[in-house]
Amino acid sequence: MLFLLLFLPFSILANELTLCYKAYYLFFPVARTCITYQQEEENLRVSSWARTINVGGLVKRVYNYGYAVIHIKSLTPDEFFYHQEEGNFKRRQHYIFENSKIYVKEIHYVELTEKQERVEERVYDYKGYVDPYTASLILYKSAIKEKSGAVKMFYDDRIYNIPYTVVGEEQILEEYRALVLNVQPNVETKGILKPKGRWKLWIDKEKLFPVKMELLFVLGSVKVVLEEIKGDKELLKRILL
Repeated sequence: MLFLLLFLPFSILANELTLCYKAYYLFFPVARTCITYQQEEENLRVSSWARTINVGGLVKRVYNYGYAVIHIKSLTPDEFFYHQEEGNFKRRQHYIFENSKIYVKEIHYVELTEKQERVEERVYDYKGYVDPYTASLILYKSAIKEKSGAVKMFYDDRIYNIPYTVVGEEQILEEYRALVLNVQPNVETKGILKPKGRWKLWIDKEKLFPVKMELLFVLGSVKVVLEEIKGDKELLKRILL
């Protein structure tokens, strides 16, 4: 029994990876975000949160969190949920992918209260366009195999073909050999964090996760740097390769 208790934490860590990043505007830290990958038998559960800190919170408060449940073998989603609080904008989205359909429920709130302003429910045909979490994994996997391409994504009632190009390799943070990607998100989303222009990502070739990012939004640009790793560093490599 004691052996099982000692072994249990290790077995949990072997199927879980958490990556935490800090975002900077100029030299000032303005936000922190963490994303966790949990392997649950044949599925991968991806969850994340992001919030503004320091001067970032003073300029514009942001607190977002969400998750997705993804089939590992096919890299297709079962479920996607996302909660947004950006300034006085607050909403929740919940997508269910089944029977070749995408079932969407969206709740808008009165500013930052729990009072619902409206609830919308819609149904779309599923044509291979995946949620943002799954799209990120497909991007990491595709970049290792193909120097350029496009990722199919469904978000906010629209479908997107997000192009990427591998433009080189760089040594990052001394220990990571990273592929350098140019990505054109141009996603028309609600809220204040609207992507704009060209994003630049540094994806570690061995571990298959971002170690650095330069992201451009309508409000301005930020640099994002990997700050902390917890759990199994090889998890994404085993899943995606």
